[in-house]
Amino acid sequence: MTYRTPLALILGLMILVCSAAAASATGAASHVSVTNMTVEPATLMPGDTGTVTVDVANSGTEPVQISRAVLKGTEIKTLNDRTYEAAGTVGPGTTVSYTFTVRADPNTRDGVYYPWFSLDYGQDGSLSTHVPVRIEETPLTVVVTDRPDTFTEGKKEHIALVVGNPRTSPVTGITVAPRGEGIEAAQTGWFVGTLAPSAQANVTLDVIAHQETDLAFDITYHTGPNTHTTTVTLPVAFGQSNTRAELVVNNIEVHGSFGSYSVSGDITNAGLEAAKSVVVTSGDPAVPENPYPEYAIGSLDPDDLASFELDFSAENASSVPLVITYRDADGTPYTRTMPVSIDQHQAFTTGVHGADATETKDEAIPLPVMILFGVVGLGVIGAILKSSGLLNRWRK
Repeated sequence: MTYRTPLALILGLMILVCSAAAASATGAASHVSVTNMTVEPATLMPGDTGTVTVDVANSGTEPVQISRAVLKGTEIKTLNDRTYEAAGTVGPGTTVSYTFTVRADPNTRDGVYYPWFSLDYGQDGSLSTHVPVRIEETPLTVVVTDRPDTFTEGKKEHIALVVGNPRTSPVTGITVAPRGEGIEAAQTGWFVGTLAPSAQANVTLDVIAHQETDLAFDITYHTGPNTHTTTVTLPVAFGQSNTRAELVVNNIEVHGSFGSYSVSGDITNAGLEAAKSVVVTSGDPAVPENPYPEYAIGSLDPDDLASFELDFSAENASSVPLVITYRDADGTPYTRTMPVSIDQHQAFTTGVHGADATETKDEAIPLPVMILFGVVGLGVIGAILKSSGLLNRWRK
């Protein structure tokens, strides 16, 4: 695994440091040596707490009395420096481990620091060596790889992130959680787990924004017992998506008389996404009537066209709203309303084209009315002829 490379370097450095351990012991204590050093976690961040364990082996044949074991440093401070003030005995052929809890100074920078480990044998001398501790300031990286071109209020949006570990040691317990005022998340969080050095993980979250705000993603992770958080923020501004379904109504025709109407037309999806569950109906003041109080079209893919027909009644109204409802692939509802002009004083057929539904009307006068007008006109003409005497002269 790739993260073993820096660890191997550290181990090699440890061995070199061990080989350079300063020993001034005599007698049986001269057979005691440092055989291994371990830092957990392998790399610390500034301010982190960790442990340093030093293994000491006695290759001699006699026990060695240890008066004191200590670990001292400036940037790496020991928190339990009095734990081994009476360290006991290292028996012949045995190994004893000394574990110290350390904390990196918050002001440390990237680099390797060397706290000093020392064993005190009393009158028989001492053994000391440096312990390399690596500090890395670099946090996890987070990149937004996919997001909507614009947010729509109440619409579920997909956000894709890539979480990467640029550190030289594994990072554990990684979680991603969205937050923001007016933000509703389909998932309360995403558990990534452990990332090896130079590894990455893909994260996809669904969020619904109910107001314009800042959408933040908190990436929480652990280096040993230490908890860290990295945050990436996206501004949420509402607008119209460039790919959403766009329904266009054409070829509208209105038929009817005496307050009862029938409307037909075509709907085309001029957008780049499918419109689901498309339903057409009429709105107030229109009252839907059979046989087509509403018309279910179903799904309209991009560039698809479908016809519809509606029946309704409307009293004392010159226009009624045509209401089109549909949903996107995530079930988010949309409504489009457009006026359709009617004329309650006209009858028969009107023809309308275009999204604005501007209608044209037939001006024909009903036949009974024309007959009535003819009878009245003949009566008036007869009265005029009689009063003027023309009628009598024509008879003579």
